Amino acid sequence: MNHLDGKISLVTGAANGIGAACAEQLAQAGAFVIMTDIDKQAGSIKAEQIRNAGGDAQFHHLDVSRETSWNSVIELIQRQYDQLDVLVNNAGIALIKPIHHTTLEEWQNLCRVNIDGVFLGMKFCQPLMQRDTNKKSASIINLSSAVGIVGVPGALGYSMTKAAIRHMTKSAALEYAEFGFNIRVNSVHPGLTETQMSDDIHQVWAESGAFGTHDLQETRQVMLGLHPLKRYANPEDIAKGIVFLASDDASYMTGAELVIDGGYTAR
Repeated sequence: MNHLDGKISLVTGAANGIGAACAEQLAQAGAFVIMTDIDKQAGSIKAEQIRNAGGDAQFHHLDVSRETSWNSVIELIQRQYDQLDVLVNNAGIALIKPIHHTTLEEWQNLCRVNIDGVFLGMKFCQPLMQRDTNKKSASIINLSSAVGIVGVPGALGYSMTKAAIRHMTKSAALEYAEFGFNIRVNSVHPGLTETQMSDDIHQVWAESGAFGTHDLQETRQVMLGLHPLKRYANPEDIAKGIVFLASDDASYMTGAELVIDGGYTAR
């Protein structure tokens, strides 16, 4: 299952959290992993750790919101490998604020990273990924969220961007199929996951009292109670789903939503 030998993969936001776990799991499955992030130090360290564990990975700086940054990375991939089999659009930021406290600048920055970054990833990677229909399909996996399916108080901007990714994925899947590009596009929808971003979100929720308490641990317990499995995901839980979608085992999946949320959206 999930053998990725010989596949070239690109993961954005790969220095930490889900992105780092995804890079590790892809490498363990046999893929060569091009890790990208704006955090050069953490990304380089993680790539070295993967190599030391027997995987094949290298790190390159990438600001997903900038076309020039994408150009540089894609030119490198084309020059060195002339192919790309897997794109994981994982990079993203959170904005947890009530609507009336959110500035236009904050809103636009959120959209630049979370929406523009996914759009640019698909736009720039598609020429390297499209292939003859006689070959196995390439795979794009876009990281959405459980809150891209259902709403959440205090996170209008964040949930909006994740809902946008959900629909961008479906439209791209249909477009690529219609054009015969042989590229599958699917979205992944994690519930709350044990990452630094999740910790920061809980802190903001507690400070705002969005869930009826200003206590951090009580806020965590309220949110945990909304997950029927009574635990948060760890990054590896999400990464394993991404590896499946990257593999030929998912060759008949496109335009689909893989929800990995401990039952959060089943209520």
